[in-house]
Amino acid sequence: MRAKVSDYMNTAVVTVSLNSTMEEILSILSRESSGRVIVLDNEKPISIITTRSIIAAFSEYSLDLFSLKAKDLMSEDLISVTPDTPVIDAIKIMINNNIGGLPVVENQVIRGLFTEREVINVIANLKFSGIVDSIMSTKIETIPQNSTILEAAKIMTMRGIRRLPIVNEYRMVGIITAADIVKYLEKHKNIGNVLDAGTKNPWTINRYTSIIDAAKIMKEKKIGTLPVVDNSKLVGIVTERDLMYSLLTVELNS
Repeated sequence: MRAKVSDYMNTAVVTVSLNSTMEEILSILSRESSGRVIVLDNEKPISIITTRSIIAAFSEYSLDLFSLKAKDLMSEDLISVTPDTPVIDAIKIMINNNIGGLPVVENQVIRGLFTEREVINVIANLKFSGIVDSIMSTKIETIPQNSTILEAAKIMTMRGIRRLPIVNEYRMVGIITAADIVKYLEKHKNIGNVLDAGTKNPWTINRYTSIIDAAKIMKEKKIGTLPVVDNSKLVGIVTERDLMYSLLTVELNS
């Protein structure tokens, strides 16, 4: 694959200052599909705040989260790429550092973002074989429908994940993501129920759905997760990260 990051990067980048308030950050993250903002210090990009950053802080501070500022949430290092970085190299960096997005920086100026969402766009335009049964995660962490978003945030933080299928006994009734919790907090500023914050009756696929079709669904519906259902039973989950691994595997074996 010869594509460069500049061929797919999202050029709509939103920045905040070190003293930006939580209300400002939540407002931005609630409407930005990238799920991240860049922190600037004297116009220089120094860090990044993601929905995962918010979930980790919420799980620790509960509603005291709203007293925090950008400087309290920053990641330690800003890992970035240049516009000329090959797409496959950017994917390797994301996987090796367990991150979902990379600022694209040139001469200390932010040119764009390259995230898992952009990887989905790459995959949706390719042609290669494979079904989701070969890449889906089968160890699925779930959460009961009577749980709170704070309980969901604690599980996400502890397990290092960003989405949880919501279940009523053994039946999936919805799904909640880190982005859902951020949007709920921005709007309500309270600790609500997971079903109120999440998506009821989410899009699902079966284990024989092709990887390409799964990528196209994610792209069209602008979602990062697809539960895999077999005879009405939840048997797996496919995320943007799983599709990233599949693309990397194809590239390494080509």
